[in-house]
Amino acid sequence: MTLMSLLKPALPSNTLLTKLMASFLSVILVLAAFNVFSFLYLRDKLYDEIVRYNELGIKQTVESYENHFQLTRNMILSLTRSDRWIANIGILSHVVENRRYDQINAVKTDLAELYTNPFLHFDNFILYFKESGYVLEKEGTSSANVMFASYYASDAYPLEYWESLSIDNYSMQILPAAVFTEESMNSTRSLGLQLPIVIKAAPYEEVYGIIMLNPRELYAAYANTGEPFYILDDEGRTLFASHPSIEVPPPSSFQHGMRHVRSDGYYYFYEQGSDTGFTYVRVAPIESITSGMIKLNIVLVTLLVAAILVSLFGSAVFSIRLNHPLKRIIDMLDRRQAVPMPTSKIKEFAIISDRMSTIMNANEGLQKDLDQKNTLVRQYAFTNKVKNIPMNMLLAELEDTVQLSEPYAAVLYEIGFKNSDSEYDQEIQLLRKLVHGLFTDHCLEPVTLQIEHNQLISLLIQPGSRSDILHVLNTLKELLQFEDYLCLTIAVSPIHLDHTPITSAYENLLIMLREKRLTGDTQIIAETRASGTRNHSMKVTQREELQARLLSGSEESVFQWVDRHLEQLERKDALAAEFQAYARGVAEQVEKALAKLNVQELAVDGSKLQDLGALDRFYSVKEYKQWLRERLRPALSAIIRIQTETNDPITSFVTDYLNNHLSEDIHLDLVADKLNITPGYLSSYFKEKTGTNFSDYLNDLRIVRAKKLLMNLELRIQDVAAGVGYSNVNSFIRMFKRYTGITPGEFRKRSAGKATGAAQHYNVT
Repeated sequence: MTLMSLLKPALPSNTLLTKLMASFLSVILVLAAFNVFSFLYLRDKLYDEIVRYNELGIKQTVESYENHFQLTRNMILSLTRSDRWIANIGILSHVVENRRYDQINAVKTDLAELYTNPFLHFDNFILYFKESGYVLEKEGTSSANVMFASYYASDAYPLEYWESLSIDNYSMQILPAAVFTEESMNSTRSLGLQLPIVIKAAPYEEVYGIIMLNPRELYAAYANTGEPFYILDDEGRTLFASHPSIEVPPPSSFQHGMRHVRSDGYYYFYEQGSDTGFTYVRVAPIESITSGMIKLNIVLVTLLVAAILVSLFGSAVFSIRLNHPLKRIIDMLDRRQAVPMPTSKIKEFAIISDRMSTIMNANEGLQKDLDQKNTLVRQYAFTNKVKNIPMNMLLAELEDTVQLSEPYAAVLYEIGFKNSDSEYDQEIQLLRKLVHGLFTDHCLEPVTLQIEHNQLISLLIQPGSRSDILHVLNTLKELLQFEDYLCLTIAVSPIHLDHTPITSAYENLLIMLREKRLTGDTQIIAETRASGTRNHSMKVTQREELQARLLSGSEESVFQWVDRHLEQLERKDALAAEFQAYARGVAEQVEKALAKLNVQELAVDGSKLQDLGALDRFYSVKEYKQWLRERLRPALSAIIRIQTETNDPITSFVTDYLNNHLSEDIHLDLVADKLNITPGYLSSYFKEKTGTNFSDYLNDLRIVRAKKLLMNLELRIQDVAAGVGYSNVNSFIRMFKRYTGITPGEFRKRSAGKATGAAQHYNVT
């Protein structure tokens, strides 16, 4: 009886253990087979392949160079053997005697066909007339001395070298490459590395053709592998070296039939040109060969890792496929909710899956309903805790669940909507979800409740640092900055480490909300300031002055006084509570003025004057101005009506005279003299009838008219002062600043700025 026959009853083919064992055995077999095959196949081939690659590369390079030199020789021979060329060269050899300078252009044209050919890589073609001592090249003619000492100067090829030059007829001689420069009086310009090629330009004259071949371009075209490359002539001289820092040993390996040799940390690959007889050498550092070995090893390791990963992936997929049904069953038991069961061919999983799915599906609906109700009850309990409302006896067991015995922080949101005529219940719920989501995303534990129609509160359990809370609130502020219908004020409590009652934290946040400013934007209040404790009520002197202006019945005077005080509050960055106190003070003084004159009813509904609840919704100074005007106009109309009914000729004369002679030097004695009464009597009489002093009434008129004149930018300040009765401009400036809080120049700048802004707004809209 075999081992497998003994294991078959114990390990059925469809069990989890059998399938897992089979999968891992298959992975091990695949990896072992791959490693053996890779080692046997690639063990001895790397070195031969790298050597063969370099030998083929040098052979191809040599063929390209030899073909190029052969092409150069053929084109030059084709040119120098033509009868026309020979005749022209003969003429130019004695051009001083025959004066045939017209043949220079013909020869230059023949030369241009060679050095303008981009495939030949000629930088220049120089004809050197040795006996005549001059040269002809692409730029024209010059003396040999100037040419080889200035235009094509080189330490390796001075003028003496060219003068001693001798070459057989119709042969081409390639000289070692050298650096040439062009030297002028003030500068030296490098012409780069040049490979001179010398030919006999005519069979019977001492005329040589010197071709300046660009070896760098040839190297880039035929041998640019990044490795050192050299060309040696038949005497072993170096004609060209791409990397001059390496010494090239003589190619003695040719004698033994070898094409490469290893020496001093390099591999030298040699090849001899069949036409020129030059020796071409490519030098490969041993590190490059070693790197090839390393690269192959990396390839082998990569393939091995890839095979392992593929095998592991296959094994993982195979195992997960088997384990997934079991994991789903465990998840259902842990979370007590139904999870869709995958289909499985394993007998055990199929039985368990069928039974568990039926049980968990029945419980899922009950669990969701219970969780939802628990959440609502918990929010109700927190709301009662914040508002200090006693818990219902039936819910007394929830008392412990809302006790915050661990550190917590509270954030209170006061929501103001700029359009109070609309309902924003849906927006408030969206804001609550947004706040809850932002805190949850930053790993804070929020409980966000709506405790008033315009208030939300977030209780943060274990909040960490206060900077984390402020970071979330600043993110909320950035998100709301484009919502122009919403004005949100946020108060942030410190982190309460002790058993601070939620009710106390809520009361402190309400106190912090009093720090609200009239910004019209979302603002975050993280601490209280001393400004929250000062007295916001109107001063006695302010009440008396407002009473006097109200009893005068002058709309301009009252509105100017109201606007001045509102602007003063705005400049000192007053609290919203201070603006509310100011508006209530104005309303109180209006009531007193109406009671003083025994006004029983107004021209419009008098209940508007008592609509002080609207002040809580205001978010800008403009709204306060509009609200006060709407409530002051009917009161002033009633006051004027009462005063008109009881008007007397003395008061009418004074007011008419002041309005008509405002630009003159007016004083109480002058007006009393015109009425033929004493100044003291006129002062007390005018105060009794109008409720304001003569001088205050006169100054109010002058300041109101000065404001109108200042709107005309063509008038100077002194012209405005004279127009309202001030001969001394400094006196006018002091009086204007006393009544308005700013100088006439500042008033004109602000008025011009507002006019410009209004014009731009009109153009945009």
